[in-house]
Amino acid sequence: MLKMSGYTGEILFVDLSSGTFRTEPTEKYAKDFLGGRGIATRILYENPDALAFMTGPLTSFVPSGSRMDVVGISPVTGLIGGSSTGGEFPVALKFAGYDGIVVTGKSEKPVFIRIEDSEVSIESAGELWGLNAFETIDTLTKDDPDLKVACIGRAGENGVKFAGIAFSHRNLASRGGLGAVMGAKKLKAIVVHGTKAVSPHDPNELMSIFEKIKESIVNSGEFLRFKDWHVNFVPTILKLKMPYFGDYEREWEKAEEAAMKAKEWFERHTVGRASCFSCPLRCWGVVNYEGETLPINLCQGTFPAVTFTLKTEDPELAWRIYRKCQSEGLDMMSATAVIAYASRLGLVRLGTEEVLELIEKIVTRQDEGNILAEGIKKASEHFGVPAVYMKGGMESWSSDVRPFVGSALAAAVADSGSVNRALYGFPEFYYHIKKEQAEMMATRFVGDVEAAYPWSYSESKVRFAVLWENLHIIADSLGVCVIALLTTPLKLWAEAYEAVTGEKIAEEELMTAAERIRTLERLFTLKHGDGRDDLSPRLFKDEPRLDKEKLEEMKRVYYSLRGWDEKGVPKPETIEKLGISGLVEL
Repeated sequence: MLKMSGYTGEILFVDLSSGTFRTEPTEKYAKDFLGGRGIATRILYENPDALAFMTGPLTSFVPSGSRMDVVGISPVTGLIGGSSTGGEFPVALKFAGYDGIVVTGKSEKPVFIRIEDSEVSIESAGELWGLNAFETIDTLTKDDPDLKVACIGRAGENGVKFAGIAFSHRNLASRGGLGAVMGAKKLKAIVVHGTKAVSPHDPNELMSIFEKIKESIVNSGEFLRFKDWHVNFVPTILKLKMPYFGDYEREWEKAEEAAMKAKEWFERHTVGRASCFSCPLRCWGVVNYEGETLPINLCQGTFPAVTFTLKTEDPELAWRIYRKCQSEGLDMMSATAVIAYASRLGLVRLGTEEVLELIEKIVTRQDEGNILAEGIKKASEHFGVPAVYMKGGMESWSSDVRPFVGSALAAAVADSGSVNRALYGFPEFYYHIKKEQAEMMATRFVGDVEAAYPWSYSESKVRFAVLWENLHIIADSLGVCVIALLTTPLKLWAEAYEAVTGEKIAEEELMTAAERIRTLERLFTLKHGDGRDDLSPRLFKDEPRLDKEKLEEMKRVYYSLRGWDEKGVPKPETIEKLGISGLVEL
């Protein structure tokens, strides 16, 4: 058993092909890969059939410590698909006695996994198959609301390549199509009820650090922003100059009017705010519409994507589209991008009820929905009409990467899913409304104000992006929200790690762990993919277009900073320095 406190000490492995399960000690992975994203990537590297749900050492212990990372091979890209989620399921899993669940194999019939503390069973999901995600959660928790559920909707069952995994009516691990991986395994859900205590090494010291972290969060701009974000977030996203409209267009004459209508609608229908386990941010808005109360994510831009990408002027229709995607377990960003592309083909009129009809066709793979369910890159190959996509064919995040060069770089070199997994909250994104703050952050971290400029291709922008990506990996591996981590000095998170586990760790060691995890992600890409860091050709042709030569130079600088060669292959000395030479052939 693991001697370090904070971890439960065991990872549950479930083989659906044989119907058996076993455990492995977390200690095997924890020292070098921390937890969450790190351990999940390490397990996937040796077993690409795995779908890993992994908490971190700080999950359940600190403000925002509600996270877990879900990692598997993305059916969209063929590379690592990774997505972070919060809520209460990660904490329940830890309280059941497991740091993570790793699912391998495939069941012949639909099943779900039930975990009640040390009792694990694989049960028939025949009556659940065919239900959407909301219906599945409601059915499984009807007689016991304390149960926590991870499940797929019909999209995952039918192998829609951008299906996500729902952890509640609000929390989804949506990017990368991991819901389709669950569907292929005939795994409808995982149900958890945990009652075990997980003790920190030094409770008194942890309480002191807990209060310091909480104070840092509540005094941050992010905390203040979320107080009225539920009303203003659609107009604010527009002011940030982030959205694209329709099929990756820069202009929509009704954008401002639609934004103001959305603001007014949320003023009427918002009834409160909510948060994940032990998080003071409360970044979820709670909306009541037609007698149903439903939370909406305020930090990821999902509703603005429905408004702007789908040119939905009517906020009531936008809400129904949002709810449809959530209830079916669809990745909102991919779904909106695919539907906008379909409008270019004349398959749907944006801003109309036809969007809801097309979503149903995609979820059930009917007619043209069968092709669109394969994702935007496969659809463009089928229809012969160029589309916009990121590395490996993944659909764009809700922001246009062309005006934000750091985002374009992250999208090009990504090895673990979406750009938001590397650069959420990157100062270039808020430059247009908080210029001084963005410049201050760039100067503080890399000593060059130019790194804050959205249009900059500078070497300092690359250094800034590498640092930001490392911070995201640390958050994903510790089991905390990246928003909270970015608002709090890294030193406090290192101190929290020591108070929880009993193991001293320096800030530099956290950064080294991030480098190790990031390099292993790249090695996975080279092992299972072609290693090309490419973006859709349209991004270099449609105005405002990216400068391909300058972006290529940024990639070379990025590789160098990572200790990789000019082709993006980690150098033998880098692999040796990071202590992972035993995993790869040099």
